[in-house]
Amino acid sequence: MRSLAKIITAGMFVVAPCIAAHAHPHVFVDANIEIVRNDKGEFTELRHVWRFDELFSATIILDFDKDGDDKLNEAELKEVTDTIHKSISEFDFFTAIRVAGKPVDFFEPDELKAYFKDGQMIMLLEIEPSSPQNMKNEPVKVSISDTSFYVAFDYTVESVSVSGNNKGCAASVVHPNFDELYADNSETLAEAFFDDPTNTEDLGDEYYSWATIDCT
Repeated sequence: MRSLAKIITAGMFVVAPCIAAHAHPHVFVDANIEIVRNDKGEFTELRHVWRFDELFSATIILDFDKDGDDKLNEAELKEVTDTIHKSISEFDFFTAIRVAGKPVDFFEPDELKAYFKDGQMIMLLEIEPSSPQNMKNEPVKVSISDTSFYVAFDYTVESVSVSGNNKGCAASVVHPNFDELYADNSETLAEAFFDDPTNTEDLGDEYYSWATIDCT
């Protein structure tokens, strides 16, 4: 029986921009991003809500339904979230945060939560930056991306929200154009892929999808 760790990570050792013409995602996720601000207007928490596609969700039930009742009880869901937590922690939970162009460190979430609705698994995770981030002068940029393109995250302006002190905040979302990126950097990317196909950290921010939340 396939483990979820294998399902999630099986394709992460292929750098999609290097083989953009052939690579395609195997897992599809509709994502929602919530920025939480305190009374000072500082960014204090990032909340993810991920809705997995029906095929992948059905696979999860098949692999983790130990009692054979075609659904997951609380204990089985806990095994799912624990497995996903361990797997995606190696990839920073597919999350990157930038303020003033600089990376923002964040604490690893204590646990993930999941439930099923209309045949799809919905997972929630909360990420806390290592320190509150001032949003009065600089926007916050958040990415949920898998640069191997094995997992495809889809989010729009409508799926980005701000809670708490949200007065005057506006959001925008930009997705990369892999065809253009590969056309402009094919030789360099091919060389990087053959040298180390597991290394996606040096590809640059242009290979990520970004939600920008501007409350300045």
